[in-house]
Amino acid sequence: MVTTCSLSTLVGYSQPVEGDESQRDPVIWDVSFEGNENYSSVVLRNVISARSPNFFRKLVRSFDNYRLDETELRRDGVRIERYYGRRGYDQAEVEVEISEKGDEWKKNVLFKIREGEPIRVKSASVVIGEDATGAGALDLSEPFLKDAYDHALREGQPYQTIRIPEVEGAFTEKLQNNGFPWAEVSVEAEVDSAGKSADVKIELRPGAKSFFTNFMYDGIQTVPERIIRREMEIRNGGLFDRRKLQNAQRQIFGHHLFRFATITLPEQPRDSTLDMQVRIRENPPRTLETMIGVGSEDLLRGQVSWRHRNINGTGHRLGFNLRGSFIEQRIGADYLVPYVFNSRSSFVAAPFAQRRLEPAFELMRLGITNSLIYQIERAKTVTGSYEFTINEEVSRRQEVSLPDTVQGFNISSLAFTGYFSENISRDPEGWVLQPSIELSGTFGEATFRFQKLTMDVRRYEPVSSTTTLAGRINLGTIFYTQPDSLPSNIRFFTGGTNSVRGWSRQDLGPKRPAFLEGEFDGFVPVGGRAVFTFNLEVRQQLNFLFNGFGMGVFLDGGQVWRAIDRISERPVQFGTGGGLRYQSPIGPVRIDIGYKINPFDEDLGRFRGEDRGSAWDRIGIHFSIGQAF
Repeated sequence: MVTTCSLSTLVGYSQPVEGDESQRDPVIWDVSFEGNENYSSVVLRNVISARSPNFFRKLVRSFDNYRLDETELRRDGVRIERYYGRRGYDQAEVEVEISEKGDEWKKNVLFKIREGEPIRVKSASVVIGEDATGAGALDLSEPFLKDAYDHALREGQPYQTIRIPEVEGAFTEKLQNNGFPWAEVSVEAEVDSAGKSADVKIELRPGAKSFFTNFMYDGIQTVPERIIRREMEIRNGGLFDRRKLQNAQRQIFGHHLFRFATITLPEQPRDSTLDMQVRIRENPPRTLETMIGVGSEDLLRGQVSWRHRNINGTGHRLGFNLRGSFIEQRIGADYLVPYVFNSRSSFVAAPFAQRRLEPAFELMRLGITNSLIYQIERAKTVTGSYEFTINEEVSRRQEVSLPDTVQGFNISSLAFTGYFSENISRDPEGWVLQPSIELSGTFGEATFRFQKLTMDVRRYEPVSSTTTLAGRINLGTIFYTQPDSLPSNIRFFTGGTNSVRGWSRQDLGPKRPAFLEGEFDGFVPVGGRAVFTFNLEVRQQLNFLFNGFGMGVFLDGGQVWRAIDRISERPVQFGTGGGLRYQSPIGPVRIDIGYKINPFDEDLGRFRGEDRGSAWDRIGIHFSIGQAF
C-alpha cells in the first residue's frame, strides 16, 4: 500500500495490545530519496528531521523516537524545497510517499524530488563603491584580487543565495589582507525567473588603506612588553594585514608564558593610522603538575613536573620532571629558549637519566639532548637535534645464557625530524607525515656509526559524521656495516598496544630461544635493522548509547627483519580484532582485543615441535589512554 502525505491522513497513535503487532504505532522503517540528481541522499538526510532506526535499534525494537508524523513529514518536504531554492533551484518540488514494509506498522518514507532547472549567473561584475580614498589606492587589475574572482557566484554557476555571505566574506578578507581593515562588501542581483538567469554585482567599499601605528596592552603582570612585541612580529608603520594579526595571536597564545591572547581593532577614526588592542592573560610564573595513568603495557605510570617561567624577565623556562612506570623510570630537566632568530624558532637543552625495562633488555642511559625547533606553519614543524648518551644495556634474562648479556656503549647522533599535517584538531583529518633521519658517529665519539631512516605516514578519512577510516604505514631501516652487532636499544622492535595488536610489546619479529640450566625457558625478541608496520582501523561513534562511547575494528600487520636485504626471509604477519572507546576528558580510553592471524611457532611458545604455550598466546589484550595512532 502506498500513501502520499498530501492526500491521506494517518491513523492516530494507540497503545498496542500485548502480542498484537497490528496495533503498534506507525514507525519510520526506512527513508529514501528519488530524483535528487545534484545532491546526494547523505546530504539531504541532514536537511530533514525524519529518521529511521539503525540496525541495533531495530534489533532491540527501540522505536520511541522514530514514530511516523505526517505533519512533520510535510515540513520535511518544505525543508528540502527551501534547501534547493537557496541553491538556485527555485521551482523544485517535493512529494512525500509512504508505503508499508511488510508489517502494517513499518513505514517506508520516500521523498520524490523534481529539481527543475536552476537559475544561473549570466554576468558577475566587481565594482568599487563611492570611496575616494579606497578607489585611489585599489586597482581591480591588481594580482591580489585575481583569485578572488573564482567565487561561488561567477558566470555560469547556479545563483545560490546561500553563498552570498561566503562571497562577501571572501572579498572582504582579500581587502583586509591587503591593507584595508575597514573594508565592506555587498552583493546585489537582478533575477529573471522566467529566463533562469541572474546578473550579479559585487560592490567593494575598501575604505582607507591603513598602517599599524600603536599597540595598547592589557593584562600584563610580569612579562615585559618587548617579549609580546617580539612574538607578534608586527612592526609600527607596517601595512595592515589580517593574516599577520591572526598569526600574531596564535604565536602569543602558543607561547608558554600565556594562557590567553586576543588582538582586536578598538573603535577609532577610520583613517590611515591604526591603534591595536592586545589583551593577554599570563600563566603562573611557577607551576607544579602531577599526572597518573594506567595501561596494559606499563600498568601504572605517573609524572611530576615543576616549571619556572620567565627567568629574569627573558621569557626562558626551566623545568624539572620525574616520571615512572613499570617500563621506564626517568629524571630530567629542560631549559627552553623560546626565541632564537624569530618567534617560530626555539631551542631546548634537556639532560636526563633513564632506566628502561623492555621485554628483551634493560637499559640505563645518562645524557643530554639539544634541539632546535622551527615551526614553518601551524601544522608543519622541523627539528634538528644532537644527542650524546652513555649507555649500559643488560639482558633482562641474566640467569639465561645469551651472547650479549652486558654491553656498554656511547651514542653521539644528529637527528632531523619533521611533522607535517593537513589539519589541526582534536579529531585529525587528512594526511600526517613524520619523516626522520638519525646520523650517529658523525664526530667520531660514538661507539657505533650508523644511519637510521624512518617514515610514518597516516591518513584519517571521515566516511560519515560518525565514522572515520584511519590508516598508518611505518617504515624504517638502519644502515650499518657490521651485522648483528648493534645494541638492542638502537634496533627496531614492534608489536603492542600502539603498533601490531595481537602481539605484546616488542614481541613481533625474530626471536631466539633462551635456556635456564640447560632447559628451554622461552623466546627472546632480538629486533632488527628493518621494520614495516601498517594499521587500518574503522572508528565508529556510538553516541546514541551514551555520549563519548564508540568502537573500532582493525587490521594490523608488520614485520622486523635482521637487515633490509633479508626481507624475503620473513613474511608480514597480521593481527585483527576490535575494541571499545570512551572519549573521556583526558583523552580516549581504549581497550582492544587482537588476534594473531598467521603466528610463527615462537609466537605460540612452540619449541622443537613441543607446545610450551597456551591458547592465550594467540590473543593480545590492550588497554590504554589515547588512540593507537
